[in-house]
Amino acid sequence: MQNIIKHGYNSRVLFLILLISIWLIISFNFIITLPNVNCFSHDMGGHVVYSKFIAQEKKLPHPYQGWQTYQPPAYYLINQLFSPLLKYHIFKVRICSIFYGLIFLLSCHIIMTHWNISTSIQILVLMYFMSTPAFVHLFTTYNNDSLAMGLSGLIIAVCLQYYFKPKFYVLIILFILAAFGVYTKYNLVLLFFTIGVVLFGAVLFKAIKIKMAFKIVIPLFLGCLTLVPYMRLHNYAYTGKYLADNADKYSFSPYWDIRSQGGRLHFFLKPPATTNGEWTDPYAFDSNFHYELSAKPFYWTKRTFLSSILTTSLFGEYNYSAKVPSADKWAWITLWIQVILLFNISYIPKNVRIMNCFLVISLLVFGLWICFSHYIYNSVNFRFFAWIIIPLCVLTASELTGCQKENIIKYRLLVILLTVGCWAHVLFFNTLNNRLP
Repeated sequence: MQNIIKHGYNSRVLFLILLISIWLIISFNFIITLPNVNCFSHDMGGHVVYSKFIAQEKKLPHPYQGWQTYQPPAYYLINQLFSPLLKYHIFKVRICSIFYGLIFLLSCHIIMTHWNISTSIQILVLMYFMSTPAFVHLFTTYNNDSLAMGLSGLIIAVCLQYYFKPKFYVLIILFILAAFGVYTKYNLVLLFFTIGVVLFGAVLFKAIKIKMAFKIVIPLFLGCLTLVPYMRLHNYAYTGKYLADNADKYSFSPYWDIRSQGGRLHFFLKPPATTNGEWTDPYAFDSNFHYELSAKPFYWTKRTFLSSILTTSLFGEYNYSAKVPSADKWAWITLWIQVILLFNISYIPKNVRIMNCFLVISLLVFGLWICFSHYIYNSVNFRFFAWIIIPLCVLTASELTGCQKENIIKYRLLVILLTVGCWAHVLFFNTLNNRLP
């Protein structure tokens, strides 16, 4: 018995060492080889100014005192601890983003462990998803998205931890994480709403008791309520709005508006791969980085919602064709491997049905948010809903586990697919690293 326990402990330690090492190699390689390419971080200048203001003035800026100062303050309060006025401040904050990415990956590990998925399958699946360009961009960036999405993974893991092992202290942790989350980025409310909808459906289908569902939802709700004093005393006091934003500063936003460029029904309901743009470019953003904006709607996204989700979750909104056309072949390979993988996990096995529901409802909630609130094309971006990696990890790992027991040929083919996908991601990055200015 002691030998079994010792073997299990050693296996877990080896897994953690391997996971951390692989992630550090991938992320540090990206930062070191492309240290000055700011286009991988959205509005980085505004985020840096926010951190510097806090460090210099010892107070929070007004919502419109800078380009990004409408954002909640938690991320910038952390950043200002890392010498915003000194040379290596940006580098230090990007190292923090790597740590947030590690939190997300460990959350994925915790969640997959609840489904008794072996560490050997977990490491392959996590290697595949952590090496995608969009994931690396997100968790090496100077942007509050990195902390927000790191917390999103942890919040999902804690929710599941309470479901499997209900302890009161877990609810306290969930409340703290929820409050920390909304003080990092407002749109984490979308995640909380999604969790609530999933739990409501589970109650209706008698998959979970209503008492358990309420115990998980209440800390999330109370965490959101902690934001009210800040919104009233800070946002409303200076702007007359509880949710200040910078949308009114877009001089060319009408060209990005889904409602005036084809309509919402066309964008959200049209099937993917049905427009010419789907087949001419693997990327979502039809331009050279952010430098050449145009009054064409597809310059910020693919022309259908699902295609935009797919491409931004692989490459972000960037296009490298004009700068590094040799990277396109690896981008196409990456894209088609992801499509094949999604087809293989698209059915609904009973043991992971909750993750299928969570994935679908996440996309539905996100689509409704865009449709009725942030109805511009560049809102369709992976960095706002990166928590969908968690159900994708669980579904992929579950498929591999099932095939390993029942269909060894398919299992081997999926292992080859994921391995080739990892190499395609790495070769894509290496091509960019050697060719980008």
